[in-house]
Amino acid sequence: MPDRARTANFDETVRRFILRYGEAALTEANRRAQELESEGDSDGAETWRQVAAAIAAQSAPRTGRQLH
Repeated sequence: MPDRARTANFDETVRRFILRYGEAALTEANRRAQELESEGDSDGAETWRQVAAAIAAQSAPRTGRQLH
């Protein structure tokens, strides 16, 4: 899959995950990462850590001035 398509797919997955789990999305993504890690699936766990990082980045307060 080309990088642009992979990025779009990842972004859509994160967006839908947030819509489904709301404020619990970050906790749920971290839970899934830990679960997969404990089962020995380090690739799957890494994917969920990336999802968690994307959720955290979207949830972080934005600084700077508002553009008009």
